Amino acid sequence: MRFGGLAISSLLLSYVLLCSCRSSNYNVDTTSGRLVDILTKPMFEKMLPNANNDSCPARGFYTYEAFIAATNSYPAFATTGSHEVRKREVAAFLGQTSLQTAGGIGWTPSIGPYTWGYCNKKEDSPPTDYCQPNPSYPCAAGRNYCGQGPMLLSGNYNYGKFGETIGRKNDLLQNPDLLIKNVTMAFESALWFWMTPQSPKPSPHDVMVGHWHGDEEGRRPGYGVVINIIDHEECGIGADTMVWDRIGYYQRYCDMLGVGYGKNTDCYGQSPYRD
Repeated sequence: MRFGGLAISSLLLSYVLLCSCRSSNYNVDTTSGRLVDILTKPMFEKMLPNANNDSCPARGFYTYEAFIAATNSYPAFATTGSHEVRKREVAAFLGQTSLQTAGGIGWTPSIGPYTWGYCNKKEDSPPTDYCQPNPSYPCAAGRNYCGQGPMLLSGNYNYGKFGETIGRKNDLLQNPDLLIKNVTMAFESALWFWMTPQSPKPSPHDVMVGHWHGDEEGRRPGYGVVINIIDHEECGIGADTMVWDRIGYYQRYCDMLGVGYGKNTDCYGQSPYRD
């Protein structure tokens, strides 16, 4: 077992200290309310009606309980700002992760469009091993750092950086598939990406809650910037079907939560970020 023979009391103390450290940088002082007040289990399952479809490789993996448990490490998520802002952040997070994990092209949405989120937990047929030379986060021989989890976290850098936050940097670099052996950790990886700025990009969280006010490149706050942060190659090329699908999931969830979409929801004419 990971914890060996440590006493239970020591484990609990270590966990509390770890969570405190991991939570300290995410604007906790601005929190108001709880995620469970916005997103109930019945609503979560209604939003993702095909997640346990027999056609989905991830069937049985993503659970409401694991999502809520993961948010305990990021207490500012969906608790920052007004009730409207909080709902919009939930819709944005689920909209992006739903597109990332959606069922394959051509699958019939028998109960309407944008209902195939959380169908996959791992990138299908990755074109590369996603390994980039980095002395701080070295790749292990023969390992593939392809997209996994709700956000399809990819790249040895991201696996290493996220791993540092949970004390498992070396474990994840040596065996990136560990990310989808534990559903709570998989959700934590998505929330880590959501909450963490990676210069010059702001964090999606800061964009959605109004902590980021635009930049000299003409980007303005809104869901469109979140799309740009997650996949800049879809932005600045005019109307794009992938962007429209990301918007479609987001708008469906906003409608279900009873909140407006906000401004600047697309990135069609937006200057794309560069890696």
